[in-house]
Amino acid sequence: MKITERFIAVDNGCLWPQLRLDGEERIFLSGFNSPCHGMTEGDIGCWTSNDGGRIFSYAGTPVVHETTTNRMNHVSGIAHNGDFMAIVSGYTNRPAVLYDSAYYLKNYFYKSELQVSKIARSSDGGKTYETYDLDYVFESEFIIPFGEIIKLPRKSLACPIYVLGTNKAVEFRSCTRRAGILISRDDGRSWTEFYEIDKAINETTIIALDDNTILAASRSASNQHIKLYKSTNGGVAWTFLEDMSLLNQIPAALTKLNDGKILMCYGVRNNQKSIMYRIGDSNGKNWTEPNILVVLDGAGDMGYPSSVQLADGTIVTAYYADGIIEHNRYHTGIVRWKL
Repeated sequence: MKITERFIAVDNGCLWPQLRLDGEERIFLSGFNSPCHGMTEGDIGCWTSNDGGRIFSYAGTPVVHETTTNRMNHVSGIAHNGDFMAIVSGYTNRPAVLYDSAYYLKNYFYKSELQVSKIARSSDGGKTYETYDLDYVFESEFIIPFGEIIKLPRKSLACPIYVLGTNKAVEFRSCTRRAGILISRDDGRSWTEFYEIDKAINETTIIALDDNTILAASRSASNQHIKLYKSTNGGVAWTFLEDMSLLNQIPAALTKLNDGKILMCYGVRNNQKSIMYRIGDSNGKNWTEPNILVVLDGAGDMGYPSSVQLADGTIVTAYYADGIIEHNRYHTGIVRWKL
């Protein structure tokens, strides 16, 4: 592995970044635009790069938050017709300014609720959006979108979500939780099917290995680590394969590389704060030992890597941190590297 370049893509914001690559090698970067862990009003912003991830320019906001709320959780991807898409949720009862943790928890977080997710799609490179409510609803559970919207055959899309047994933040620690995928059969206009991957997992990333096979890497709800799952029938049924990380090494992002192999990047929050990676074969088996991509000395809140690979083999990986020794505030960093 050789790192060729590092950059600050977005300063003072863009938490939980996601990178998506369209057919013209334009990179979309999306993330929460407030420099805190979702503790204030804010939105998912979208930035784009036309030079392989060296410079990102602000494009637009998929879903604009209402006053005293935020839009902070999302999935994103490229639809079959080339639209950039995001499904975005968030919370009620958020202040406009940042308060200390104890005051925030008592007066805001524990009184907040999840909002209904909204679909946003852009046909002009992330600048303007058509938005509407996500049409799939559970009877007594509530959706948090996370990860990548992926293409399946015949204009179908799959979207990973996790589902909570309550929409009230004060009940989050004790509620049920599970993760799965939503399926759209009309290129993301409507979402009509849900298939559970497993219970007691949440943040999940998925990739399609072929027309029928999907791989998923999920964050466990307890003893937090990464669990690997596989479906061989288009996401309808899932089998647990193996544990992929140690405790507090979460969450993961999966990327299919140009040679068919699979890259898994993940944040390491125990021991030395860092972004690590493993490489699996084209079937999601035979993984390399973990390797360090980049060390984030000085970071507390950090991780959530996301990667794309360009035609020349360069891998572009984004991560966020609340500050490192060399840059002491929230930011999204970019690493350009080759295997």
